[in-house]
Amino acid sequence: MPDQTTPPDDAWPAPEDETVVRREDTLVGAPPPPPPAGGPPPDRRIGAGMLLGLGALLLVAAGILIAYLLTHNNDKKQNTTTTVVTTAPSTTVPPKVAVPRFVGMKEQDALVRAGQVGLKPKEVFHPSKAPKGTVISQAPQEGTEVPRNSEVKIVVDSSPKPATTTAPTTTAATTTTATTTAATTTTATTTAPTTTAAAPPQPTSATVPDVTNQTEAQAATAFGNAGILASVVFVPGTDTLGTVEQQAKPAGTTVPYHSHVQINISRGPNNNPAETVPSVVGQTLQQAVSTLNAHHLRLIYLKYPVTSRTQAGKVVQQTPLGGAQAPENGQVVVYLGAFKTG
Repeated sequence: MPDQTTPPDDAWPAPEDETVVRREDTLVGAPPPPPPAGGPPPDRRIGAGMLLGLGALLLVAAGILIAYLLTHNNDKKQNTTTTVVTTAPSTTVPPKVAVPRFVGMKEQDALVRAGQVGLKPKEVFHPSKAPKGTVISQAPQEGTEVPRNSEVKIVVDSSPKPATTTAPTTTAATTTTATTTAATTTTATTTAPTTTAAAPPQPTSATVPDVTNQTEAQAATAFGNAGILASVVFVPGTDTLGTVEQQAKPAGTTVPYHSHVQINISRGPNNNPAETVPSVVGQTLQQAVSTLNAHHLRLIYLKYPVTSRTQAGKVVQQTPLGGAQAPENGQVVVYLGAFKTG
């Protein structure tokens, strides 16, 4: 009978009988180790699904962060105010100007030139052999630097007509009477009275000259010399700006002295932009030049006799009138008061 105390062959060996073979730290022939308390250890391996989940979370977080930054930056930009201050360039008026050469110029051109450079012309008339109305001398001389608004003396030839001829002295014949003692000579002298020609009366009529195809300056001067006042109207035309296209009265027509006769002046082939003519009546020549130049217009002036000293040297009439339209660089004719004594 078998011994009941002998364990069967397939029984697990006691701990002291175990043989440990270290092959990857595995016990061979030993019973399986008891499970740890609290259940089996968690599986530390990370699956593909978990990686995808983590990636998706990271993408969502990155998107939220980018959106926040963009919104934050936009808010800052919207709340930022930029102020740009533009300062107009200052225009410094030179304290001095150089006196131009007036000698040899026509009176009108010299006065206009003086006004353009900021000088006050003072005219002095003196007879000479130069053509009438030509500047024969000036002070200060050309090139002299003077303060702006200084007075410049312009001496203009007056070319007066020859003085009135005085009747020659008449001497009576000498009569000699012979006497026995001595000869007595008696001389009688008779002098004719000196006469001064009276100023010619102002004419009552004038004859219209032909000014077709002339320049505006030439036409206004021709009318003025004939005793007629030009009335300028600018019209469309293919001729150069300032050319006379037509005159209202044909040449040879008799009109009252100092009456107005219209002349049509070409606006030019380039359709120059229109400018509103300012009124310069009552201004000095220098002021009128500055005013018209500021409106991109030019000036032609003629003298007009006045009976009041307060009107002397000031514009008493102009054409076109203030408020009318004229092309850019068009010329406005002004009549400057000239006071005559006697």
